[in-house]
Amino acid sequence: MKLKKLNIMLLASVALAMSGCKTNDELDKHHFDNKLFVDVETPVTNLVFEAAGEPESTTQELYLATALEAENTITARFVAAPSKVSVYNASYGTDAVELPSDMCVIESPEATIDAGATRSNAVTVSFVNLETLNRDLTYVMPVEVTDVQGIGVLGSKSTTYFVFRGASLINVVADIAQNYLPVNWTSTDLVRSMSAVTVEALIRVRDFGTVDGLKGEAMSTIFGIEGTFLVRIGDSGFPQNQVQLVNPNGNFPDGNSALGLPTGEWVHVAVVWDATTGDRIIYYDGEEVAHDMKASGSVSLNTNCYIGYAWNDQRWLEGEISEVRIWNVQRTQEDIASHIYQVDPETAEGLVAYWKFDEGAGRIVHDYSGNGNDITANSDLTWTEVALPESGN
Repeated sequence: MKLKKLNIMLLASVALAMSGCKTNDELDKHHFDNKLFVDVETPVTNLVFEAAGEPESTTQELYLATALEAENTITARFVAAPSKVSVYNASYGTDAVELPSDMCVIESPEATIDAGATRSNAVTVSFVNLETLNRDLTYVMPVEVTDVQGIGVLGSKSTTYFVFRGASLINVVADIAQNYLPVNWTSTDLVRSMSAVTVEALIRVRDFGTVDGLKGEAMSTIFGIEGTFLVRIGDSGFPQNQVQLVNPNGNFPDGNSALGLPTGEWVHVAVVWDATTGDRIIYYDGEEVAHDMKASGSVSLNTNCYIGYAWNDQRWLEGEISEVRIWNVQRTQEDIASHIYQVDPETAEGLVAYWKFDEGAGRIVHDYSGNGNDITANSDLTWTEVALPESGN
């Protein structure tokens, strides 16, 4: 009997102890001041802009929150806080510049948490005219909580930062080493008896030579037709890294080692031929490097036209290619320099074919000109992820 009574007393003591622990746990759980904070996963929101000329804007939603249910109605406002750009830079070790204040619009900045709730209504922050930003810079706009009524604020979570960086215009390219793409035009009328031609391509070549003996000749083909109109790199007795136009008006320009392309670097190449003016011009990255006045007659590209092939399959381009464009007009220096990484096919006059080489898989390359000149590689293409333009370009 005594043993039974002792056990009952022991169980009662344990229960009381557990009850006391639970009470203490509850007290510990709630033993802090309820604070207001900006309800974001991280204090920094990274956004990208294209700076491509088209109107560009974005909207973001912000909320306020409390850890515990509000005992009373809480009100506050979100406001832009450009003075805190220096705080962001010091905290994250960057040199971001202030986003122009007129690009940040908060039309209804008031946020309210009702009594008994833990989260406010959404406040919309709009960012406008982003197309005018400089893609070489990083911008930041801090947004903070102010005019808080009904509760204290958690200082470490009272500001959020919106960071803007220029987006990559090109994210994937094709490697056409030991490969080529026949061009079978859906309508040959656009490329028959042309009085003017402009060829553009963005290329990065690993090897202008024979690729450790894999190629029979140190020539690299970009685009065209052997013996008619061909844009290539290198020739017999000619620098193997210099761009050359081959056509019945004579090969152009003369060999000049100073005009050689760099190995392993992205270069935009443009070749202009215009019989109406006589111009034959070569541009590297939008800068004229060669010019004569010997263009005459007409050019037809309707048969035996290729990318990466001429005469035989030993003249491939050992490297990557993107943004191949064919025009039936002369593109000016300004046109070319302003559109290294993309053009708008809807407003591009004279655009016959536009192969971005941005598919990322397979061997079919789509024509963005709207003329339906999709092309198919001889074998599966190798696709390379990139971020162009590169930082600083």
